Amino acid sequence: MDWKTASSYYTSRLDDALTLSHHALNLANLPQAEVPRDLRERLQQEVEPTRRQRDRLKKGEFRIAVVGLEKAGKSTFINAWLECDLLPAKGGRCTFTTTQIYSVASEAEQRLEIKVRSEEQFEAFLQELEQSEAKEDLKTIDANRQTLANVRHGGDLTFPFTRLEDIREPLSQYVANDRYAYAVLEARLYTNQLAQADGIVFYDVPGSDSGLAKHVDEAQAILSDCDAVIVIQRFRSIREAELQIIQFTEQGDKNVNIAEKLFVFLSHIDSLGSAEALQTHIQEAADDWRKRANLPKHRIVAGSAGAYLVLNGLANPQTQSEIGRPEGVRSRLESLTHCQNLDELSQQATGIPDIKGRIETYINTERVSVLQKRCEASLETTFNTAKDIYHLVHQRYPENPEEAKQREEEAQRIEFTQWWSQKWEQIKADLQDFYRASTISEGSKLRFNASESLKKLRQRYLQVLESEMQQLRQTTLEKRERIFAANSNPVFDRTKANIAWREDLYNDVKYHLEAIADQLAIELQEQCSILIAYMTQQLWGSSQVESRLIQNADSYLDKLQHSLRVLYLRFARPVADALIRGPVKSDTRRSIIKNLGVDIEILDNYYSGDEPALRVLKRYANYGFQLLLDSALRQEVLGVREITNLIEAFDEFKNPEDEVIFEVETDIKIFEEYLQIAVFNAASLESYALQELQGLLDKFRELKGAWDGVAMNEWYRGNPALLSELPAALQPRELNLEVSDRLRQLGTAIEHMQTGLSEFP
Repeated sequence: MDWKTASSYYTSRLDDALTLSHHALNLANLPQAEVPRDLRERLQQEVEPTRRQRDRLKKGEFRIAVVGLEKAGKSTFINAWLECDLLPAKGGRCTFTTTQIYSVASEAEQRLEIKVRSEEQFEAFLQELEQSEAKEDLKTIDANRQTLANVRHGGDLTFPFTRLEDIREPLSQYVANDRYAYAVLEARLYTNQLAQADGIVFYDVPGSDSGLAKHVDEAQAILSDCDAVIVIQRFRSIREAELQIIQFTEQGDKNVNIAEKLFVFLSHIDSLGSAEALQTHIQEAADDWRKRANLPKHRIVAGSAGAYLVLNGLANPQTQSEIGRPEGVRSRLESLTHCQNLDELSQQATGIPDIKGRIETYINTERVSVLQKRCEASLETTFNTAKDIYHLVHQRYPENPEEAKQREEEAQRIEFTQWWSQKWEQIKADLQDFYRASTISEGSKLRFNASESLKKLRQRYLQVLESEMQQLRQTTLEKRERIFAANSNPVFDRTKANIAWREDLYNDVKYHLEAIADQLAIELQEQCSILIAYMTQQLWGSSQVESRLIQNADSYLDKLQHSLRVLYLRFARPVADALIRGPVKSDTRRSIIKNLGVDIEILDNYYSGDEPALRVLKRYANYGFQLLLDSALRQEVLGVREITNLIEAFDEFKNPEDEVIFEVETDIKIFEEYLQIAVFNAASLESYALQELQGLLDKFRELKGAWDGVAMNEWYRGNPALLSELPAALQPRELNLEVSDRLRQLGTAIEHMQTGLSEFP
């Protein structure tokens, strides 16, 4: 495979690899993807070298870095390569930045481009010089500040040329002249004299031992982004700064051994004293390079670029003054090589044709295999790592976003169900504590206690009874005069008036008894509502709690009123019948007493008052108020002579009206006494209330299946009260479709790259 074919193929494959890396890292960097750090780092480390190689191939560039210490002869080496003493190579530092030399096909493309520093770049350069304490440089810059400013303000320059000699002056001016060079960022030389192959680029890198961090950074950047390296070495052993060259080259291109891309030119051999010294110099250098970089000896060439320029009549006066006159150079080389032939001395002894030949052979025959090795290793690492990431994530996430959505929703429902199961047990325990306790529930202002609720119910009953009886007395007082008047024509008829009054009173009593039962229902509903409110609070305010427990407040109140009327009137109405409906000793009363059922006898068991006359209701109903005030009758019937203190005693009635009033009002008083002491207990109102409260508790527990749905619905609705209790994993969030979407993109990229790899030419 030739270079052009290889370049085209690997440009496409590296593009695929970078696309694959992009998708793989996009996925791997999602925290929820849980990709191990080592996989991410392995892939990330491959990205930059791959991108650099891809960019070089796209530009059609094969970059060769010419590096070495200051004054090692890098510029002189390039001049000898170009057959033109072009780049400045005077004593002291002669270059301040990298000079790039590009190979072009025709003379028409030849040009010199000068890129100047921007103001920001120049200020950063000055700061670096200050940090490096480069006092001489700063002094020179200060002396030429105006000229340097003019260069920067003048902008970039381009000098077309036909012969390299034509640009010697501007190149020297902007690369080596102190008055201009500090303002120059880089120089680019495009020439057809560099190499036969297109796209070859030489980088003349400033010495890495210059003391400027910028030059070290430049050397590292170029060595990390080049295809081959030529080290110009002056000394036989590798210096510390030259070790950095090895380090930077290895770091920037881990897929190729340094020995596969590096050449060494041992410069200045004409400065050695003897042939033995030359051989020692070459051997020690070769040993050192083999030790440091496993570099084979055929990659090392000894010579002198300066001698090549001088002996071939290419050296300018400056170079001749430093290297020497041709006679002296020839004499030194003859003593070192024992060669007398001028042509051989000017060519082979200088080493320039030799190293050019070796590098051109490398370019023509070896660089394809090196490129292949570098790219295949990068492609394999990228492809395999991306597949590892894909398979790892695919174990937990599908590629299809809809499937991912369904899977995540299912997983969340399972997790919520587990949470709710524990929460339900807590709710039941808390509800039981709330039902029994008298303390305020945590996080709630609701207070409840079952036994306290029953006490409140009895207290409310006595309050309502007192109020209703007061209203009853007021009403009957207002009606009494009218009824008495109607039964006083021509004289007051006590019997008729008594019966008429009692009939009207009985109707009012029935109304007030129902009112008492209804008020008790309201009180019980209030107690139940506290319990329901707590249950609702436990289920985060859901309206479903009340509707499923009692349907609605109005219907529940209707139910309570109906039940309490039945229970209450079962005992209260027979008392009213016995005491209110008919006068004492009347046929009506006797008939009522005779027909009273066993409920009235049950009522006797619940009378706990002190008055013996009231311990048997039928007996009192037969005798009336006489059984309270007639000591003889009391002795005969009850076995006690003391009269009651429930009502005030009297001597005699002044008129028939007073007797009727006393009889009826006494019956009302006794009726109220029974309602206060006996009826509430006989009707088992407390038991009913307790049963109703406990029933709500039991029904709430039995409806666990419904509450399962309520909890799920409230979660879906995003109920804030519920969300405040949930763990982070169950908080509302956008479903994690991003992982699946990126996984799908990665899968597509893997398939595409796999197809491309199968098209190897």
